[in-house]
Order: sequence, then C-alpha cells, then structure tokens
Amino acid sequence: MLDFLTIYIATIIFIFGTVIGSFLNVLIYRLPIGLEFVKTNSMCTNCKHRLNWYDLFPLFSWIFLGGKCRYCKSKISARYPIVEALNGAFYVLIYLFLSGGNAIEGLNLTLVGYMIVFSCLIVTAWIDFEHQIIPDSMWISIFVGGLFIVADVVIKGEFTKEFIISKIIGLFAVSGFFFLIGMLSKGAWMGGGDVKFMAAAGFVLGWKAVIVSMFFGAFAGVIFAIGRKIVSKKEMRGIIPFGPFLAIGVCLCAFVGEAIFNWYLNMFI
Repeated sequence: MLDFLTIYIATIIFIFGTVIGSFLNVLIYRLPIGLEFVKTNSMCTNCKHRLNWYDLFPLFSWIFLGGKCRYCKSKISARYPIVEALNGAFYVLIYLFLSGGNAIEGLNLTLVGYMIVFSCLIVTAWIDFEHQIIPDSMWISIFVGGLFIVADVVIKGEFTKEFIISKIIGLFAVSGFFFLIGMLSKGAWMGGGDVKFMAAAGFVLGWKAVIVSMFFGAFAGVIFAIGRKIVSKKEMRGIIPFGPFLAIGVCLCAFVGEAIFNWYLNMFI
C-alpha cells in the first residue's frame, strides 16, 4: 500500500510539474524581452493569436497539434514539450531522492524549495543559452528556494551549526572566485549574472556540493565547445554562455555533489 501511494503521489507530482513547466516556457519567452507574464494571456509567438484552454495542455497539446499552431500553422518549438517533461521529471526525482519520497512524508518544505530551485535552473539555462543573460528574478528565486529548505530542517529539529555554516560558506565559495575573475578580466571572462547565480546555488547546495558543481559545469562547457567545433568544423567564435553548464552542474550536485566531494577527499586520507 505504501509503495502504491508513493507511486500515485509521484504521478500527481509529475503532472503538476508539467503544468508548471508550461509556465516556465512563458518565462523563457517573455523575461528576456520584457513582456508581462502575469496578466497577459498566452498567445502564438508568430501570429499573436490568443490561445484557448484546449491549446495549453502540457505535452499533449503540442503532440495533438503536430507541433504546429492551430491558427497560423507555424512550427511550435520543441522546447515547449521538452521543458514541460523535464520539469515534471525533475519534480519526481526531487520527491523520491531529496525530500524523502516515502508517501506523504516526502511532501514537505524541502520538496517545495527544490521545486523552485530546479524550475529556476531550467529557465536560467535556456535564457542564458539563447540571450546570454541571467535574470535577477531567477537567482533571487533560487535563494528563496534555499530558504524553504532551511526552514524545513529547522521544523524537523535537524538544524545544526555545521549545516548553516556550510550554507554561508557556500554563498561565497564559488561566487567569490567568479567575482575575482570578473574583476581581473573587467567582465570579459565572467559576468555578474554568473556570480549571483552561483551565490544562490551555493546557499542551496552548501560549499562542498557547489564546488563540485563548478567543476562539472566547466567540464560540460568544454565538452560542448569541442563538440560544436567538431560538428561545425570551424573555429570557435562568439560567446559560449556559462550559465547552462553551471545549471547542469547544480542539478547533478543537488543529488550527489557532497557524496562526490567526500569520496574525493577520502582518496587522500
């Protein structure tokens, strides 16, 4: 019965995640160009036709419409179902592995906090990849997600001095290093958005996991740059945004970052 309840709740969480993922698509499109995203109705980005409720079912609307607008028949980016499915999958993984994942025991503030964090990571990665900016609203929201996680630890009576020290050091462990690089390069090698983003991520992950996430992000960025050069068979030109790869590192290290850090240290002890 317990296993069935866990699966049932995980299914509901996935559906909820895809609905939130639909909203994330709105943010990804509107935040960089300064469009209102609360009061303005959803519309086709090509013909600007207002979309009805039956055009907005996460995943299914895109599939049933064949990836095309119902009204102007223009192509709808595959980004929409990808973001919806990805957000739903992340929510389930958070429930199962980060918040307890044991029936209703996994429904807590840690779950809410990480949901906020991972949704913001998706938006940050996509916007930075397409526009080379990290909106302030994203790193602020990630920090708020971290506050939910801390609040849950306090409520459960698991709060320790080491826990909060790790969070505080995490604020500066990577962001301070990035800030120094930005100062020395006068912003050429590292932007302010990356600094603030990693400060918020460090508060969520703690100093150990955020350091590991930086290395994973750098590795992912190098692999992408090399792959792009091989595929295009041209010299690497233009700016390669660091945000998407940092977001990948943060996502991974939310689950295994501290374990990897401790494993690495134990190799030398």
